[in-house]
Amino acid sequence: MWFFYAASVPLLVAAIVYGLSYMPSRRSSWTVKLDVGLAWFSALSVLILVPTDVASTLQGTSPPLLVTWWRVAYWYGFAVQFTLLPFHQEYADSGHFTIRDRITTAIRNNLIFYAVLVALAVAGILLLLMTKNLAPSNVLGFCVAASNAFGLIAGIFLMGYGLVAVPRELWRTADTKNYRKMLFHRAGVQAEKAMSAHAEMSHVVALVHKVKGTFRRNDPFVKYMDKIVSTADSHAAETQPAAVDLDDDVDVDFFDRQDLGVLNRRLRKGIENYEREKALYNGIVMEYLELEDIVRNQSDPGGPYSSTLHRALPTFLAYMEWWWKCVLRGPVLRLVSVLLAAFSLCIVLAEATISGSLPNLSVFSKILHNTANHQFTTELLTFLFLCYPCLCAYYAIFKLGRFNFYLLVPGHTAPYSLLANGLLMCRFAAPLAFNFMAAVAIPPSSRHSEGDYDVQDTAFYAEFGELMMRQPVIGLDFQSYLPTAIVPYMLLLVFNVFNRFAGLFSRSPMVEFQDDWETVSPSAGFGTRLLRQELDNHSKGLPPGLTAMPTSRGERAGPGLDAELMPPEQPSGSRWWNRLPGRGGGGGLGSRGGSQGDLQHGEAPLSAAQQARDRLSRVTGRISGPGVNGPEGSTSAALLNRDDASIGPSEDEEASLLPDGGQGRRTTNGSLDSIFERMESQPSEGGRTSSRQGPSFRVTSDDAESGVNRKSWWRR
Repeated sequence: MWFFYAASVPLLVAAIVYGLSYMPSRRSSWTVKLDVGLAWFSALSVLILVPTDVASTLQGTSPPLLVTWWRVAYWYGFAVQFTLLPFHQEYADSGHFTIRDRITTAIRNNLIFYAVLVALAVAGILLLLMTKNLAPSNVLGFCVAASNAFGLIAGIFLMGYGLVAVPRELWRTADTKNYRKMLFHRAGVQAEKAMSAHAEMSHVVALVHKVKGTFRRNDPFVKYMDKIVSTADSHAAETQPAAVDLDDDVDVDFFDRQDLGVLNRRLRKGIENYEREKALYNGIVMEYLELEDIVRNQSDPGGPYSSTLHRALPTFLAYMEWWWKCVLRGPVLRLVSVLLAAFSLCIVLAEATISGSLPNLSVFSKILHNTANHQFTTELLTFLFLCYPCLCAYYAIFKLGRFNFYLLVPGHTAPYSLLANGLLMCRFAAPLAFNFMAAVAIPPSSRHSEGDYDVQDTAFYAEFGELMMRQPVIGLDFQSYLPTAIVPYMLLLVFNVFNRFAGLFSRSPMVEFQDDWETVSPSAGFGTRLLRQELDNHSKGLPPGLTAMPTSRGERAGPGLDAELMPPEQPSGSRWWNRLPGRGGGGGLGSRGGSQGDLQHGEAPLSAAQQARDRLSRVTGRISGPGVNGPEGSTSAALLNRDDASIGPSEDEEASLLPDGGQGRRTTNGSLDSIFERMESQPSEGGRTSSRQGPSFRVTSDDAESGVNRKSWWRR
């Protein structure tokens, strides 16, 4: 036991210290890190206490200190998840400037939460009165059983999803082609989120500057306004407040300290959201660049591996890296996927036969009983067996659409998200630990004979299990038969019945898991263009993520296709992503060719029809070859016509990303003159020829025949 503690406790402490130094944002105070660290230690301590409890039980012993450690870990996690962590969440999330205002806001925001707790407590007392079991020990036991019941219901729901999703994702990741398509989809989705977050941040920064104009220098609250403006000015280069058009009727009534606290919170949340979404997008870009390196190195049999992301390694390590990434990575991931799928199946069988009246079908229980005479081996195996269901449950939390902001993003995790993560870990740790011992490790037996030990002999059961089992409604029967619901639930997940059935009524983001492998989607086509541009920028030595960093000053990543995707400057003040093809506002692939200097100096503005015709000719220029963006050999021409399979998707692959498979939607140029003539002759408001940006749609051959201007496919 002590050898296991000596090896596991330092590793646990090191992992917590590393997480606290790597994940939090700059705003996270030391008090937030302290509370989160203690919550993590309390929750993750079950990875140490459960193996010790199982190994000691199988040997027929019970260390005296084990019960004490269980009490400390359980009751600390139980207490902070209902008191300290919710209060600290709201306190850290508040934008007020004084401690008193923050405390008041935290209490007020938690009143609903505490009202629900009081209602549950009253219902529990009434239930105990009706069953004539009202006693101090039963009241405490009902609280423990209610907490365990909630954690068990949510834990089974989350763990069941993870048991299916984790092996499936590893199997798909092993295929380079499918992995690339998945990155295209993720890049499109994440770019949309980053752009939306940037728009919100820009709006709030512009609002702050407008509110600043309503304050006089002798105003008693101007010192708080100056702090808000200072925060906004630190991101003025990214937002360009002068270019944001606010409505004339926008609310600028921020006159007292509480109102300014609300504005300060809104500004801080806007900045945090944008920085988090941008960091997630940059991570996807780095994954794509790494994948392109792998594809490029696969065409060089034998190695060594050459990377564009890090310095050259010594020759021996470079050859080892080539063998791993180009040869062994796919088969190893598939092997691990198969093993984890087998683990998932064994866990499902164990959960389905948790009742003592059924035969014990837990494979893990058989293994642990055979190693009962070797305590360290039993502890190590129990630790490994427990890590997998815990990993699956916590993995599923971050796949729910409404829980995205709980995701830990290195260097960009806000204090609210950190504290929420610690709260969730405390909430699910004890129920998952008890369910693991009762269903997987040492399930109960109907024939409890001498020397045949099960979960009822553990220290955890003696301290907490007996209190839970004798409670009405949520006692023994509830703990025994609820886990069997995982079998039909996982079958629904395997065949994707849940999302299909939910889609018949509404696509609610709260209960729908996100599918990163939805390769045929509007986001996949958008992400394809963005990642190809990132690849081109990377080849020029530019940093990643420029396609998700809009500006309005004409500062772009470089010429060529980058100039096409992000035109230098437009008088309308709209963002560059609105000028991508089909995203409202023209521009995009139809922007003028040549270098940035040609675009910025001495050019008359194009009409809407001219921009549409120019954009159309450039899109069709993908088939015609060189000269798409200037003379042969230019950056855009080389990128659009390169045949190297390692650089972006092929034409067939890109067509497969479109919802209709790319059939019947080829852009044409010859039969559209009548449409362009009508566009040139169409007057704008006031009877003048319109010089606004081009239309936010693609003109196709179908449109030419019907004379209808259709929106681009992702706008539909």
